[in-house]
Amino acid sequence: MPEIAIELTYEKIIEAASKLSEDDKERLFFFLNKDYAKALDEMRKEAWKSHQQGESVQLRDLT
Repeated sequence: MPEIAIELTYEKIIEAASKLSEDDKERLFFFLNKDYAKALDEMRKEAWKSHQQGESVQLRDLT
């Protein structure tokens, strides 16, 4: 299969990223930063575990 090469400047990449939706920017961030994605997943698992053990609070109770 032939290869296709294009040149992208840093500025063009930043410009393209700035046009993404907030959700897509978040997905891109975690795709590029695997350590943050892993840490967030661990936090999610710990929060779910606490919730299942009855250690969580209702959002309405936080106000």
